[in-house]
Amino acid sequence: MALSTYAELKTSIANWLNRSDLTDEISDDFIKLVESEYNSKLRIRKMLTSDTSFTIDSELETLPTGFLQVRDFYIVSGSAKYSLTYMAPTQMDQIKGGSTSGRPSVYTILGDNFRFAPTPDGTYTSTINYYKAIDALSDSTTTNYILTNHPGIYLYGSLYHAANFLGGIEPSKLQNWSQLYATNMERLERNDKEDAWSGTPLQARSDVTVRSPFVDRTTVISNNT
Repeated sequence: MALSTYAELKTSIANWLNRSDLTDEISDDFIKLVESEYNSKLRIRKMLTSDTSFTIDSELETLPTGFLQVRDFYIVSGSAKYSLTYMAPTQMDQIKGGSTSGRPSVYTILGDNFRFAPTPDGTYTSTINYYKAIDALSDSTTTNYILTNHPGIYLYGSLYHAANFLGGIEPSKLQNWSQLYATNMERLERNDKEDAWSGTPLQARSDVTVRSPFVDRTTVISNNT
């Protein structure tokens, strides 16, 4: 059946499992676990977003909605750009111990906030390019980039989590769903890299990292970033 909407995905998962009594678990557990996993692992161009008017006027500023990771961060003053450098929280504490106010030059992340040093002595406008979580599926958000372009990530990942929840699933079937999920994740990452280098002659690589979403990614085959 089609796999283009949230409703179709839930129906398909139930059909694959041959279960009609897991409606809540499918929507509240299995699908949400898959979304949490790919947001924590994937860093693709479709997840990049830019805020060109992020205001810094205090030591702590709230992270953007859906924030995952900074790509680059700088203050804009006229035609000048001043890069903000990430610093570990412990190092920030050392700097803050003897710093005065001024134009921030470093930042760290504490909980749901950025922390800047020196403490801003005014209002600064900055640009932050960052990775943002892909919108979660719901009754109001019926599709997203992952479901539209790589539905296997949702389907096989959900089936894997369902199998662990239910127990008693044939080990071969569990392994197959896990491998299909891993394959779809790797295909998405590979396609993203190929698109990023579209038009540029490809060069042979001496190593590639083979990764599974459900085990530590430790098998190295090289030069993979």
